Amino acid sequence: MKTPNFACLFDIDGVITKGPNFITVAKPAIQKLIQLKVSVVFVSNTCMLEADKAKQLSVVLGVTIHPEQVVLAQTPMRSLTEYHNKHVLISGQGPIEEIGRTLGFKSMTTIEKVCTAFPELDMVNHLNRVQLSEMIKTQGLVRDENFRPIDGIVLLGEPVQWERSLQVITDLLLTDGNPGVIPDDCNLDRDHIPIIACNRDLVFKAAADLPRFGHGAFLTCLEALYRNLSGNDLKYTSFVGKPFEISYQYAEMVANKIALANGQPKIEKIYFIGDNPDVDIVGANMYNHLLQQAMNIKGSISGYSLLTDTKFLSATSCESILVCTGVYDPNKQKLDGKIPWKVPTTIEQDVLEGIKYILAKEGLPWAIGS
Repeated sequence: MKTPNFACLFDIDGVITKGPNFITVAKPAIQKLIQLKVSVVFVSNTCMLEADKAKQLSVVLGVTIHPEQVVLAQTPMRSLTEYHNKHVLISGQGPIEEIGRTLGFKSMTTIEKVCTAFPELDMVNHLNRVQLSEMIKTQGLVRDENFRPIDGIVLLGEPVQWERSLQVITDLLLTDGNPGVIPDDCNLDRDHIPIIACNRDLVFKAAADLPRFGHGAFLTCLEALYRNLSGNDLKYTSFVGKPFEISYQYAEMVANKIALANGQPKIEKIYFIGDNPDVDIVGANMYNHLLQQAMNIKGSISGYSLLTDTKFLSATSCESILVCTGVYDPNKQKLDGKIPWKVPTTIEQDVLEGIKYILAKEGLPWAIGS
């Protein structure tokens, strides 16, 4: 039988799962690829520990998925080593400091800790206004005099209390990372401290009939507030997660390491299966465009960082496969041919049909056990 020299990359929400529910046809599809020793990598804009997501996938798919096979929104930040020794604010939900440590960040603080150091910042919450008034009456305004200024901001995903996070992050951007020192030129055209962000998804498909706000919605609010308050556009130093090419590069690097461990040849072709034309398909098509460029002149269409180590990058093309089990609903949406980045190589009903399409193109059998 032909030795696979291709890799299959999968979005998770809307392809493997749908909200809390598991898409049943995903199980035989993934199991078949594992049986054929195809390199399989899951690429999601979720932000959590890769090990936890791997455990979830292993349970629903009935095969062992290793943490290394999971590339989440933040995962490529491991390659941004120039920021790992800086003192950064880290924003998101869940065990964000633990996630930050797994990425390589050594000195972190949180929105909550900044608000503790500067109790006057969070005034959207009216209870905080009362508490601040009492503090000022009894002991004056007490701040943390040993507060270490923030060198950069790492946005892992949407926080729980958007209003507080929007206020504090904007404060840090306007004060060069130290709310205790207000610069004279707040509204002048000058660079703010670096921002590293992941997951530009405006919406994602969950259990609700309509898509839900994602981290992209939070970023849209932050950008609008900063622009209105400073007169300048917010500028991201680095952006990872789909649709940015670095996440597809990172996933290809993982796929090649899997192939190498299986004694197989380097990956020549990538297939990406996703449910969101604006994110999965745009990203896969941009990555395909990147792969067509000569190695010495490769440049990001999105304008953000690429991997500097190309040792495990060998693919020459990336096909985009759009499925109809998530954000994209063919009965409600029509793909605009005038925006070619959103147009997939093929549209399939679900991940099972997508895998059958891939195996047919690659001359490999579908039947389980063959």
